[in-house]
Amino acid sequence: MKKTLLCVASILILGTLHSFAQENSYGIRIGANLSSISSDDIPENLDDSRFGIVVGFLAEYSITEKWSVQPEFQYSSKGNDDETLRVDYLQLPVFIKYHITDMINIHIGPQVGLKIWEWEDNTALETNFNTFDFAAVAGIGVSITENFFADLRYGYGLSNIIDDEGIPGGIDANSTNIQLSVGYKL
Repeated sequence: MKKTLLCVASILILGTLHSFAQENSYGIRIGANLSSISSDDIPENLDDSRFGIVVGFLAEYSITEKWSVQPEFQYSSKGNDDETLRVDYLQLPVFIKYHITDMINIHIGPQVGLKIWEWEDNTALETNFNTFDFAAVAGIGVSITENFFADLRYGYGLSNIIDDEGIPGGIDANSTNIQLSVGYKL
């Protein structure tokens, strides 16, 4: 009985791995961010949104015909329009994708960002940005051709992005962004 179960389990695992290997795809994407820092502590004259860029790499691994997992690695410029409130990240989003049709998908997942640049003279808030940013991201994607695609995403920051250590009362701020991008899958 144990040998039979072991054989069945081995066949299922090998079959699953074989289907994963056939349905993997890799690609690049580039797009634009419209981002802002949401906080009651930011003066009204500094709360205009920032247009930035996003550039990255992706891999998509099929789980079933309708479901897949898509991790990405990307550079993203975010923050507000005022130069003292600009911050750039290396981000790692991981999406669960559901393919509604062959052309349309929806995706959702967590994203962690590592700050790689901020304006050196941050006099607007007299503080710095935290090193990490955690966000929830949801989006919709469209396959234009077999290789070209476009997607629209919304990201909502779950963590305080301002390093408020030593500031009486602290500063509570999170990031939000809308992202429109196009890409190419190999």
